[in-house]
Amino acid sequence: MISAGTDDELSFEQQLRLDSHLDDCSPCRTYVDVVASLTRTMRLRSVESERDFVIRVMTRSRPPRLGRGGWLRPALAWCGVMIIVQSLRPLVFAELDGTPTHIARHVGASSLALALAIGLLYAAWRPHRAFGLLPFVGALLASTVVSTVLDTIDGNRSALAEAVHLIELVGLILLWMVAGSPGWDRVRDGLRSLTRQRGAARPTS
Repeated sequence: MISAGTDDELSFEQQLRLDSHLDDCSPCRTYVDVVASLTRTMRLRSVESERDFVIRVMTRSRPPRLGRGGWLRPALAWCGVMIIVQSLRPLVFAELDGTPTHIARHVGASSLALALAIGLLYAAWRPHRAFGLLPFVGALLASTVVSTVLDTIDGNRSALAEAVHLIELVGLILLWMVAGSPGWDRVRDGLRSLTRQRGAARPTS
């Protein structure tokens, strides 16, 4: 009860019972003082300064990059709008390569492209969310690419007909750029290292 009372977890009746006991118990009063002192020490201890704290936080953060003049946001929004326009045919007009009306509308409403478009539009509206959306959008696009490749191999669709998905690829690239191009620094450093290695391996005349 002393421990719970120190953390303000006792009911009114329990606190009265504890106070009544402490009036007649010297060892428990001594224990209360020890617990109270320990609690103050732990709760009021000084904060240790870390010189590189801000640097470490900023290194791991992903502030959005909007390009010169902020052109990336409207470009990303344009991709989202275009993808939605492509999804309107099965959703509104129920036209999907001869598919029954009910199925065509369900496909249009639940299509990966529509979810992708909403993600791109949200990132254009809230660019600081772009980095968090990258895995989701990347997974959607990967599913679309697999479906496109299989349809092309099976002969169900021509490569030219599947070219409509290029706008989705452009949207993913723009989203990656808005998110700060994560991973690009490592790729660039790797290319520079490879270039230096090749230069050092060339025989001198």
